[in-house]
Amino acid sequence: MPFLAPLPDDPDRWTTATTVDLRQLPVTGRWKVWFEVLTAFGHSSRPADEQTADGPVWRRASVEQTVPAGLVTDLASVPVPLWGVIASYGRQTLPAILHDAASRELATSDAPASARRAARRDADHLFRETLRQSGTGPVRRLLMWAAVRLFGHLGLAILFLLAVVAGLAALCLGAAGAGTPWVLGAGTVAGGAAAALLVQAVLLGVESRPAPDGTRPRWVPGAVGSVLGAAATGFVALPLLLPLIVLTTVAELVVGAGEGGPGGVRAQGVPTAGLPATRITYTSPG
Repeated sequence: MPFLAPLPDDPDRWTTATTVDLRQLPVTGRWKVWFEVLTAFGHSSRPADEQTADGPVWRRASVEQTVPAGLVTDLASVPVPLWGVIASYGRQTLPAILHDAASRELATSDAPASARRAARRDADHLFRETLRQSGTGPVRRLLMWAAVRLFGHLGLAILFLLAVVAGLAALCLGAAGAGTPWVLGAGTVAGGAAAALLVQAVLLGVESRPAPDGTRPRWVPGAVGSVLGAAATGFVALPLLLPLIVLTTVAELVVGAGEGGPGGVRAQGVPTAGLPATRITYTSPG
C-alpha cells in the first residue's frame, strides 16, 4: 500500500503521497544530522475508502500509522561504520521516518512491557514491509530489519556485540598462535554472550495484545523466532562486512578531520525560520 498524505483542503481525507518535505536542522555534531518533517504523512494496509477522478482516497480513520509535521528525525539512524554499506537516506527514507515515529510513540507509552514488545515487533515488521514497497532490495531490507530488531533492545544489542567481538577475538587469537587459555577465554565469553542472547530472546517472546477476553501476556514463538532470525543475520553479515566497516571508519576519521560540534546535541526545538527545505519525492512502485 502507498504512503499517504492529507488533502490540503480536507485533513480527514488522505490520498497517495508523492512528496514529503523535510528541513535540515543546524548541524550540531560531526556524525549526526537531524531533519524536521514539514508535511504530515502516513501509511495504511487497508484498501481505499473511495475512488475519485483524482485517484483513491482514504478516510483518516483508515490511516493506520501517521507521522506528524514537526517530528525531528535522523532518517535511517545508520552509524558511521556502516555508511559504506547502507546510507541513512534513499529508498529507505520514508519507511525509516515512519519507524522512527512509531518508536518515539512506544518510548513514551505507559502500556505494559509485554504490550510494548508486541507493538515494537509490529513496527519492525512494518518497517521491513514498507522497505519492500519502496523498492529496497531484499539483502538491504533484511540487514536493516535485523538492525532495528536487535538494536531496538539495549540488552540484545550489548549481548550481540559482545558475542561477535569475543568470537572474532577467539578466531584471531587462534590464528595468531596465542596460548590456549586466551583462545578458550575469548571463546567462553562469546559462547556465554550467545547463550544469554538466546535466553533474552525467549523472555522477549512474552507479548500481550487486546483480546475480547482481556489482555493477557502469552509466550509467542514467532516473536522469539524474529529475534533469533535477526541475530543469525547479524552473526553472518557483521564478520563479512568487518573489513569495509573498518575502512569506512578510518576514511571518515581522516576525511572529516577538523569537523564537528558539540557531541550528542540533538537539534530539537531549535529555531528553524529561514532554513531551506529539502523535498524528497517518493513514487510508489507500480
